[in-house]
Amino acid sequence: MSTPLFRLANTADLPAITDILNQSILSGGQNAYTEPVDLAERTTWLAKHPPTKWPVFMIEDSGTVVGWCCFSAYRPERKSLAGLVEITYYLDSLWQGRGLGSATVDFLLEEAHRRGFRHLFAVTMDTNIASIRLLEKKGFDRWAHLPEVAEINGQICGQVYYGRKL
Repeated sequence: MSTPLFRLANTADLPAITDILNQSILSGGQNAYTEPVDLAERTTWLAKHPPTKWPVFMIEDSGTVVGWCCFSAYRPERKSLAGLVEITYYLDSLWQGRGLGSATVDFLLEEAHRRGFRHLFAVTMDTNIASIRLLEKKGFDRWAHLPEVAEINGQICGQVYYGRKL
């Protein structure tokens, strides 16, 4: 693996964003989505992520798109929570286990500092051990656990929130 390149996403990246998200959904058990998303849904989603405030980044390795990540507002209508920002990251299944997740969270931390964010958090299923280990390795603490709140492919699981003050 070479050093990944992070670049701002644009509408031409929507098929790759959709495909990578759907890989995670269809792999079962690690994602709160239960049905694949379509291009129209992701188009609406991208429109809510202006690059100046809530950017979406494509992750490339040697010119190949291998994933994406983003910052998102948390309850934007509540101004007192403006310093709390959600991070999301997805990697193509063929590229997982190669250190890209670690490089991606490092990039998000650096970019968050640059943007003046005060707190980051990530939400994942309590069955997603790889993501939990990654977040803990990067200094995120478990802020909350919502036990047994989801049913994915017949399995009852919970959702966890991991956060970090910057």
